[in-house]
Amino acid sequence: MKKERIGLRTGSRWMTIVGISAVLVTGFILQDLNMVTIAGQSASSTNQALSAQAKLIYKQGDTISLVAGIPLFRQVIDNKVAVDLMRISYYTSSQDNLNVYAVRGEWIKFKDHDIGDYWMPSWYTSQESKGLKTITPQTFSLRPGSKLYLTPGSSTSWSADTPLTDQAFIVAATKDWYGVSIAPRVWNKESSTYRPALLWVKAQDVEQQANLANGWFQQGASLSTSAVHHLTDILLNPKTTSKQVKQWLGEPDWKEYSSNLNDTGNAMSIGQTWRYERADGQFLVTFNKNGKLVRTRWNIPQDDRNHVVSDWNLSRSDNYEFTTKIYGKVLPSTLPWKSIWTNQGDINYTFLQAATDDVLLMKGDDGGFSGGYYEGSFYALDRHSGRKLWEINGGFGRQQVEVDAGRQYVTMYTDYDPDKKEYVDRIRHLQLKSGDVVWEYAPKQKFRLNGITAAKNVVVVDSPVVEGSSNSWLSVLDSKNGKTLWKRKLTAGYELLNKSAEDPYVMYWEKDKLIAADPRSGRTVWSIAAGKSTIDHLDRNPYFDGITRLDPFAPAQPERWMLLDDQWVLVDLNTGKQLAHFPARVGQQIEVLNDGMVLIRENKNGEMYGDYADFTTTLYDAKSGKKRWTLTDKIERGLVEDDQLYVIKNGYPAALAYDTGETRWNTQNTISSLRYPTNQGSYVVIEDQLLLPMGEDLLVMDKNDGTLIGRVHDVVMGNPEHRDRDAKNGTMNRLGNEVYIGSSNGRFSRYEASDLNTDISR
Repeated sequence: MKKERIGLRTGSRWMTIVGISAVLVTGFILQDLNMVTIAGQSASSTNQALSAQAKLIYKQGDTISLVAGIPLFRQVIDNKVAVDLMRISYYTSSQDNLNVYAVRGEWIKFKDHDIGDYWMPSWYTSQESKGLKTITPQTFSLRPGSKLYLTPGSSTSWSADTPLTDQAFIVAATKDWYGVSIAPRVWNKESSTYRPALLWVKAQDVEQQANLANGWFQQGASLSTSAVHHLTDILLNPKTTSKQVKQWLGEPDWKEYSSNLNDTGNAMSIGQTWRYERADGQFLVTFNKNGKLVRTRWNIPQDDRNHVVSDWNLSRSDNYEFTTKIYGKVLPSTLPWKSIWTNQGDINYTFLQAATDDVLLMKGDDGGFSGGYYEGSFYALDRHSGRKLWEINGGFGRQQVEVDAGRQYVTMYTDYDPDKKEYVDRIRHLQLKSGDVVWEYAPKQKFRLNGITAAKNVVVVDSPVVEGSSNSWLSVLDSKNGKTLWKRKLTAGYELLNKSAEDPYVMYWEKDKLIAADPRSGRTVWSIAAGKSTIDHLDRNPYFDGITRLDPFAPAQPERWMLLDDQWVLVDLNTGKQLAHFPARVGQQIEVLNDGMVLIRENKNGEMYGDYADFTTTLYDAKSGKKRWTLTDKIERGLVEDDQLYVIKNGYPAALAYDTGETRWNTQNTISSLRYPTNQGSYVVIEDQLLLPMGEDLLVMDKNDGTLIGRVHDVVMGNPEHRDRDAKNGTMNRLGNEVYIGSSNGRFSRYEASDLNTDISR
C-alpha cells in the first residue's frame, strides 16, 4: 500500500511539523501604549495591517478573561528559538482569568498562583482574533520562501525551510491566515511534558490542502504513530464523546474494564478503557460508566523524543488525567486469555488468603494509607463459580483473620463498625463456607485490644492490662466454643510469635526466653534462652514483603526463621531444635526461596533502602552453613525452577543460574525498570511462559530467554503500597491447571493454565 506523506512542502523540499489545537479566544480588547511594529513597516503601516489593535491600552493589574486554547510561554521568544523547541507546557483552560503583570512589545506577562509566570502574544486579546475558527485538521504544502509567524501580522517570523521532526497540520483559520500546529522536538524530558506550538502562515502561501481522513489508528492507515499522538493531543478533551473517538481513531483493538476511577473513600466506579496498539506506541482512552471521557494515556517506548527514566507516568499540565507513560524499548501487546469466571468486588485490591476444595477466602483492601485508607473486608467465594458467599466489611479499622487448621472455620477480629461508625472490638468465629457466626467473644474491658493470633485448636487474644499499658493479658480461647482455656500476664517488651492456626504451640518471647506453651493447658513444652534483639524485626517494616512466600493452598511449614538475640535462627516448631543460624545485621533482609535456600540482601550503608549499587545479595544454604554465591546487586522475589532462579534484579525481571548466580537473561534492554519496586505479586510459571505483575499489567515472558510476549487482556494491576506481603502471597497463585489472579479494580478471576498457550497462538 502506498503511504501518503503528510507534511509541509517548500518547492521540492519537504518539512514535517506537528502541533496543537486552536480553540482560542474571546477577543477581549486592550489599549496598548506600546506600538506593535511589524518588521519593515512603520508604526502607521502596522496600525493599518492590524487595524483592530491600533493603540490598545493594557496595564499592570488588569484582568483578562480567556477561553481555552491559547499557548502560554515561559519567556518571550524570537526567531532564534526553533519552532519545535518552544517548550510549551500550558494552554489556557476554559474561562481563565489572568492578571496582567507586565508588557513587552507584542507580549503580555501574567502571574498565576497555580501555574506561575507566563507570557502570551497580545494578538489573542485583539478584536481581530474574534474571527478565528477551528477547522478539521488538514495536510498541506507551502510555496517556496514562505514563513511561519508567531501570530497573524507578527513581527516575529521563522523561515519555513528548516526540516522539522514531525508532521504539520492546519488547525485554525482567520482572515487571510491559517493556524499551523507544530509538535515539540522532545515530548517528554525529565518530569516535564511539552505541548505543540501554534504558529501562523499566510493563506496565500498554502497549497494542496486536504482534510485529514478518519480512522487514524486503523491497520493500513497512513498516519505515523507520532502524528496520531499529535492529533490526540490537539483534539481530545474531557468533552470528547466515545462516538468522536471511534470516528477519529477507528475501532479499538481491545476493550477492557478500567481501573477504579474514584479515589478511596468513595464508592468504586469502573468504566471502560479502549486500547489502540502499535509496536511504537499505544493509546488508551478511558470512559466512565456514563460514557464520558475521563482519562487518556500514551504508552511510548524510550526514544530520542522522550528523555525520562522509564516507568514515569507524566501528566499534561492542563489535565492530570491526560498522561504519557515511558516504557522500556518494547511495549507489551495484549494477549487473549479468557477466564473461567470473574468476580467483580467492590474494593480495589483482591488478595487470596486461603482455599479449600470449595471455598476461597479473600481479602479486599482499598490500597490507601496515611489517611487515605477507608475500607477493607474479608469475604468468601465459591471456588467453582466465583459467586460471593459472604462478606464482612471492617471499614478503616484493623482486621485480622485466622483460618483453623482444618480450614472449615475462620476467626475474624475487627475493631471498627462502619455501620455504627464507632470503634468496637469484635471477635467472631465463622463457618468458612456460609459465614454463619458459631461464637463471638466480647472483651470485658472498654479499651481496644492489641489483636489476635492462633495456634492449634485455639485463638489467642492479646489485650492490655489497662488502657495504654505495655503489659498484656494473653487469653487463650478454645476455637470450638470461644471459652477461655487459660490466661497469662506478659510484661512490657513481650512478643507473640504465632503465624497461623497450624502452629503446634502458643509461642511468645518474654524476659529473655522464647516459650512454646501447650495450647490447652499453657504448660511450657520447650523454650530457648534468647536475649532481645537490638535489630528491628523485618515484620515491622511495612514495605517488607515477608520472609517466606505463603501458599494459600498448602499447609504451613513446620520450621520457621526467628530473630533471637542478634541471630537469625531456624527453629523446628515441634521440638524447639535450632536447625540453622547466621548473624543478623542492620540493613539486612532475608528471603526464603521455595526450596528452603535463603537470599540475604545487605545494604553497605546499613539502611533498609538505597540505590541498587548499595546492595549485595548472597544465596545461602543455611543447613550446611555455606554461601553459594554473592552478587553486588539487589536480588529479590526469587522463584526456583530446576537449575534456574527467576528474580527481580535491580528492578528488572531476570533469570540467574542457580548454582553460580550468573545472569542468563535480563530484561533491562526491553522492559522498563521499576526504580522503587513494591511486590505486586509473585512469579507464576506455565509451561515455557513466565507471568509477573508489573506496573498496571500482568506480563507474559518466555522463561528461556526473557522475551516479552505481551500482557494479559483485561487484568488491571496496581501498586499495593504497604500491602507487599498480601500481594506476594495472594495476587497470583497456581494449583495444577487452576490459576487465580487478583487485580486493583476489584476483579478476581480463575483461569485454566492449559488455555494460555492456546489463546496466545490465536
